[in-house]
Amino acid sequence: MIYKPTAPSVIGKAVELRSLPAVERDAILAEAALQAEQEYRSNPHLTDFEAFSQEDLHGESTAAPAG
Repeated sequence: MIYKPTAPSVIGKAVELRSLPAVERDAILAEAALQAEQEYRSNPHLTDFEAFSQEDLHGESTAAPAG
């Protein structure tokens, strides 16, 4: 049986979510993931930034081969 919530706000708290059967939890989390993906892909404010500035990046790496 596949559970589909009637509205995204049906389960508002993690405690309530944890109390549901695994099948219902998975369905709710899958729907939330789809909504988050749509928001992420359509909202440029979520992706139009630099994670690191030049000052954050170091020229040396511990993964670089010794030479």
